[in-house]
Amino acid sequence: MRVDNGPGGKLLNKRPPKGTPLLISERKHLFQCSNDAQSSKRSNKRKKDKQRFLTKFYKMDEKTRFENGHHPSSFVSNCFFNRKICPGNLTTHFQNLRYGNCVTFNKRAQETEPISVSSIGQDSGLVLDLYLDTSFYSSTTETLGARVVIHDPEETPSPEEHGFNVDSGSEISVSLRQSVIYRLPAPFRDKCIDYKTHQGSSVKNQKDCVKTCIQTENLAKCGCTDKTLNAISSLTQCSLTNQTQMCCLNDVLDKMSSFGPTCDCPLPCRSVSYNELLSKAKWPSNVYILKNFYLFETFERITLD
Repeated sequence: MRVDNGPGGKLLNKRPPKGTPLLISERKHLFQCSNDAQSSKRSNKRKKDKQRFLTKFYKMDEKTRFENGHHPSSFVSNCFFNRKICPGNLTTHFQNLRYGNCVTFNKRAQETEPISVSSIGQDSGLVLDLYLDTSFYSSTTETLGARVVIHDPEETPSPEEHGFNVDSGSEISVSLRQSVIYRLPAPFRDKCIDYKTHQGSSVKNQKDCVKTCIQTENLAKCGCTDKTLNAISSLTQCSLTNQTQMCCLNDVLDKMSSFGPTCDCPLPCRSVSYNELLSKAKWPSNVYILKNFYLFETFERITLD
């Protein structure tokens, strides 16, 4: 809720417009606009470094980007599901501007069915050993760690909006409780949509609908679209090194969230969410290192090389 001065100096309460919540572009985390000259001067070098990286990154084709990032096979050094080695056909990857090469396990595909957990306990479910090789980090990376997103097998993960961070030298245990929500279409109050079977639309889920809505407004106000939103990308795309265009895209998001227009993207008729409970411990322990000294000596040597 915002409080503004109305006519005659009176305070007026203005509520944000009702509508589907907007998505924040991953570009906005890497490029900030500021009217503060002193603040802009302090962050000028960082902005230029990010701009150079983004320019180089987007000139690469998808294969080159993948090869210059941390390869999934070395990032996930070990993978077990229900005490067995993870099936190779259930592991896929995609690229993210902020997090680089990302790995997805157990995503539903036409030729494969996702597998499920049949019991609870420490040795059941998914167990991953992640190798954080900083030699693949870009010059704009400020933190060391990994981003983990737990999502429905039919959904496309969005690490910008969901997930949690894990750091090196730790063991994270995650317990889950799945919640499935069913809604009813019009004329009922939910007015939900089954995006997969919805006629006359190319969007496959609510997120794609919101992205298309934002891109339509970007094109109308800025004359170009945000290339990091991955929607209607066939139209003219804004340059990530053009400050005027980047600030325009930020301004569109700010105004849409405060004044509209709103996006008409109803909730899906079925949605799945997970309530996560995390616990953390230091790994490995000093005793374990002493008993397995050769293992860690070799690991350290490989890491340094």
